[in-house]
Amino acid sequence: MSAGNYQQWLKEQNYPTFAHGDSFVFLGSCFSDELGQIIRSNGFESLVNPGGTIFHPLAIAKIIHWCFDESISFRILQQEDIFFAWELSGTVFGMSSEELNKKMDKLRLELKSFLRKATHLFVTFGSAWAYRLRSDGEIVANCHKQNSQLFQKENSQVAEIVTSWKSVLSLLKKENSTLNVFFTVSPVRHIKDGYIENNRSKARLLMAVEELQAESDVYYFPAYEFVLDDLRDYRYFKSDGTHPTQEAVSELWDFFQSSFFREDTIELLVNWQQIRQAEQHKILYPKSQAARKHMENTMKRKAQFLAAHPTFFLP
Repeated sequence: MSAGNYQQWLKEQNYPTFAHGDSFVFLGSCFSDELGQIIRSNGFESLVNPGGTIFHPLAIAKIIHWCFDESISFRILQQEDIFFAWELSGTVFGMSSEELNKKMDKLRLELKSFLRKATHLFVTFGSAWAYRLRSDGEIVANCHKQNSQLFQKENSQVAEIVTSWKSVLSLLKKENSTLNVFFTVSPVRHIKDGYIENNRSKARLLMAVEELQAESDVYYFPAYEFVLDDLRDYRYFKSDGTHPTQEAVSELWDFFQSSFFREDTIELLVNWQQIRQAEQHKILYPKSQAARKHMENTMKRKAQFLAAHPTFFLP
């Protein structure tokens, strides 16, 4: 299926278009990080994986429930002198339990605030393979490099994922009735689980999203299919054979823009990229008259651009 056919499919779904002034939340796998950072750098207010990269649908669901329900607490793990939460990635840590709890309180408030005001939420499922802590039987978002004997590994059932996310979608509808929810499945293969096991995992994620679409007012962006079908040449993947290269990310971004942005938004972004390129231009003689003139002109262009587009968000 070509990119044009994907766009025709998206058009048939009657999906919303995006414009500056919209705000986004990205949660889930590393694909959420990639897409979220690009969106943010192009003038959209965005919150990108505040709890770090999380791959499993049930773990992503739990962090959303947690931010709205203060009776839910996260489990803390101490590894030597560092404290982590089983429900968050290793990027969220403290040198004491008190420091970690303060960070988690701030994270909870930030995510709740963004979800209540955002226009679009993108959730990327990475893997259906789950790790349950044997001591309490609960799924963890990250194993934090602990001994594998502490966990029970399982491939979550489609019905379990769907039931959990129907509850989340109901909660989100209550908190923000105008929020558009988009699901994606990460095109990054988890080959450490095995090729067959990875494919079965991805199949369950795709089936879960299909059921959620059938039963709820949510959308699906076919990043998984686009990368693995249209960009199946190995030049689009890094040396590990699984992670997309910058060229692949660029192709996907072009596909994303043509799928969701109006022509005037795309034209605006072209102008913005020209300004960014001018800012990043390497100047051989930075103290020269030509260099000063270049910097002055670039600053003037940027100021004029931002004045003309007040909804363009700079982080």
